[in-house]
Amino acid sequence: MLRVTTLHASSAAATAAYYAQYLTAAPGEVPGVWSGRQAASLGLSGRVEVDALESLLSGRDPTTGTQLGRELLDRYTTDGRVVRAVSGFDATFSAPKSLSVWWALTGDRRLLEAHDVAISSALAHLERFGSTTRIRSNGGRVHRTRMG
Repeated sequence: MLRVTTLHASSAAATAAYYAQYLTAAPGEVPGVWSGRQAASLGLSGRVEVDALESLLSGRDPTTGTQLGRELLDRYTTDGRVVRAVSGFDATFSAPKSLSVWWALTGDRRLLEAHDVAISSALAHLERFGSTTRIRSNGGRVHRTRMG
């Protein structure tokens, strides 16, 4: 199962701490690792650290601190509502309940390996076909479907 949550720039510090520290504090949990084609170009590899994740969620290069694109700022509508700046999305993959029970009863490492392969494949598919960006050009928006 896949659950997607919107991450906002205004809470970058709390969000980074939650993902890089709190979630990995539970027994048996392992720290996150950087993946994807753009990670290396941003100098990201290995374990996800709070400072680098906070920089990205704030719209800054994690190595140099320079702004990546336009500044991520909340904005207000004419009627006073706040539109929060989106800095990213969290895609949480969960194994089906039957697989979780099977794993709990047997501890068979092959189940964990199969789940990891499935997640890697899904992430590669999302990166290739589900990632887009908008670029302003001549007063309009152009949607780029391939980055890099």
